[in-house]
Amino acid sequence: MQQLKTAVAVFCTACICAELVGRLLGDVWGRQCIKAAAGLYILVALFHALPSIRAGVASFAPPDVPAASFGTMEDVVLQQTQRSLADQLEAQIAEETGLAVTLDIVLASTQTGVQVVRAEVSAPAGTTPQDRTAVQELLCNTLETGTEAIAWTGQAEGG
Repeated sequence: MQQLKTAVAVFCTACICAELVGRLLGDVWGRQCIKAAAGLYILVALFHALPSIRAGVASFAPPDVPAASFGTMEDVVLQQTQRSLADQLEAQIAEETGLAVTLDIVLASTQTGVQVVRAEVSAPAGTTPQDRTAVQELLCNTLETGTEAIAWTGQAEGG
């Protein structure tokens, strides 16, 4: 590598000298000859340094990092569907009952399609049993599932 640095320094020096010769003497031919000789010198130095550069590249090994697994395309679509369905149902519950609940829906792929495995509901503080019943009925009807699939988690908003 040191040889390559030296060759670059010599080439730059030769170009500067060629420009000075051209400016002082107005000799275009002399300037072109100096630049051509410097160019040949850097090519020779490059080819001379190439085996050591190749050896350095051959010994380079990228780090061994395990590939991240994002699952199959079906898993990605299922996750996106879960989030989209939860967002739609949160908006529907807010519109029909006035409650700002947070849903976490888990879907599973079956041979015939997709089914709801679990729906976790976080309700705001002060939610009455009647409100819970209304939300549960709405989820059961919309998701076509029984009450066993609906789980109430801790209160949202710190309550």
